Amino acid sequence: MIAPAGCQLIGRWRIIEADLWDRRYLDLGGPATITIGADNHGEIAFGALQADLDLSHSTSMVFFA
Repeated sequence: MIAPAGCQLIGRWRIIEADLWDRRYLDLGGPATITIGADNHGEIAFGALQADLDLSHSTSMVFFA
């Protein structure tokens, strides 16, 4: 399955704010980012975390586990 046509969220995004962590922690290992791929896979990296994601898409929303 691929993302629906017109999905505006495909790409690499910079994480600049989070409820639980300050900006200094988010960028601990490099710039905090989330990558959303059209092929239902993605990646997230912030603080000491780096992980692969399984994604589901709509045109304006992404769900991941």
